[in-house]
Amino acid sequence: MIPKVTFYTKAGCHLCEDARDMLDDIAAQQPFELTEIDIRSDMTIFEQYRYRIPVVVINETVVTEGRIEYSDLTKAFHLREQH
Repeated sequence: MIPKVTFYTKAGCHLCEDARDMLDDIAAQQPFELTEIDIRSDMTIFEQYRYRIPVVVINETVVTEGRIEYSDLTKAFHLREQH
């Protein structure tokens, strides 16, 4: 079963850009279904996530947020970290 990933972000967020690049790297190793949500598109979402972005949710569980480390993502996707 392909994981469903939701990525909460907004334009101009440097940490979000870094996290998005990491997700691209993960996608090369393991397919997943990505939904990217700009928190400014919905005030409820904005209020919930504005101080937390970027936020990565896998199958409805928040796995990491804020300053995201690649190792946190590899663990969340059950991958071995490759260097």
